[in-house]
Amino acid sequence: MSKDIKAIEKMISQSKDSLKRLYRFISKKVTIVDPLTTYIAKDVKIGKGTIIYPLTVIEEGVQIGKNCKIGPFARLRKGTRIKDSVTIGNFVEVVRSTVSSRSKAKHLTYLGDTLVEEDVNIGAGTIVANYDGKEKHKTIIKKNAFIGSGSILIAPIKIGKCAVTGAGSVVTKNKNVPDKSVVVGVPARILKKRNT
Repeated sequence: MSKDIKAIEKMISQSKDSLKRLYRFISKKVTIVDPLTTYIAKDVKIGKGTIIYPLTVIEEGVQIGKNCKIGPFARLRKGTRIKDSVTIGNFVEVVRSTVSSRSKAKHLTYLGDTLVEEDVNIGAGTIVANYDGKEKHKTIIKKNAFIGSGSILIAPIKIGKCAVTGAGSVVTKNKNVPDKSVVVGVPARILKKRNT
């Protein structure tokens, strides 16, 4: 019985520490919509003007810039850097990745070991397949790229500036997408060049 009481006391103490951390962020002009369903680890940094929506988990070492929108149901794992004015939406998981300014991944996405440059749109259901069963590999998505819904990017891979992947495309490993190219299909092939 005393072990149960000690376990409960420990949980209460941890909950108090967690709530103190959340309110410290709130005092620095970070909006946490529902502190009771949000977890933020001890050494996280968040810039002012950022909104954290309910049921979001932000793990140790994560850095988030100013004026971002994170969640609901988002998970930012160790090694993640979110720059200013980024949107990470519902059911998006990011690990060991950098998402640069004004980029967005709004729904149902996994970004692992990925560099997302500025002004990139990552469509719903995009998966970066970064693990081949032995090693983890990097993906680079260059400025102004548009990743269509349901795309699978098999690392290592680079998506060029202003490139587009069509919805449901599978971009296979080492098949880099050139700047301003539109690729579609399984496996993805160049359909045309954009004249932007």
